[in-house]
Amino acid sequence: MSEVKIRAIVLDSFNYEENDKIITVYSNEFGKLSFIALGANKPSSKNNYSLNLFSEADFEIFKSRKIQSISKLKTGTLVRDNFKIAKSYNNYLFASIISSVILQEELFYNKDSKWFDMLRESIKNINDEINPFSSMVWFLFYSLKNFGGNWELKKCYRCNKPSKIYRKFDLKDFGFVCPNCINENEEEQDFEFIKYLQRMDNNTFFTIQKFSINVSYEIILSKLILGYYINELGVYSYPIKEILKKEVYREDTFWEYTYKVLTNNSI
Repeated sequence: MSEVKIRAIVLDSFNYEENDKIITVYSNEFGKLSFIALGANKPSSKNNYSLNLFSEADFEIFKSRKIQSISKLKTGTLVRDNFKIAKSYNNYLFASIISSVILQEELFYNKDSKWFDMLRESIKNINDEINPFSSMVWFLFYSLKNFGGNWELKKCYRCNKPSKIYRKFDLKDFGFVCPNCINENEEEQDFEFIKYLQRMDNNTFFTIQKFSINVSYEIILSKLILGYYINELGVYSYPIKEILKKEVYREDTFWEYTYKVLTNNSI
């Protein structure tokens, strides 16, 4: 094992034997990795604060040569505690959904500084109550392509041609529909929703934050994204299960709500 220094966000922690912990982090230098923190459960441990869930810290570790093997912690120095996340159950869910997505996927074992920056900004926003729900939605949306997800937001998914305008976003097949391809029995959607999705597609996690937020659209988008992660990408976790229990996400409630928002109609 070689001794290295990393800046990382704590994603998961569980007790190992009597006094030790296994910690999983996402680091700026190596991506996702796990290490054993010997004596971390002892009251005298100097590393306790740096090992709390969602904390950002500088760690010195003896890194395993194998990517998925357990490394060993030498010391941890807290950079940002993000303790306030735990004060709100909703915020805790938002942060936990983000961390659970990273924990499940092997692609995160690779270094990616942009991913680290996006994760750090998401956790910071949630902790500081800066659009916490939106930060979760943005993180999941801008993670889609890295998971192999494909929403067609550049052209009509039916004729495979770009168009100056689109009549709807297909909520089942996840693609824009142009005027030539919309069926007679299909209802057009509010053009503002189309523009909202195009703006999302044309920006990044960091630049989208400068635009105003439409909560109704983000509720719809969050349900679609969570369903896509589960059904299309095979990503599922307890936090995702918990958030989908909310009334607004219940099937009949959601589709009625979506119809009203996207068509400006009442039922």
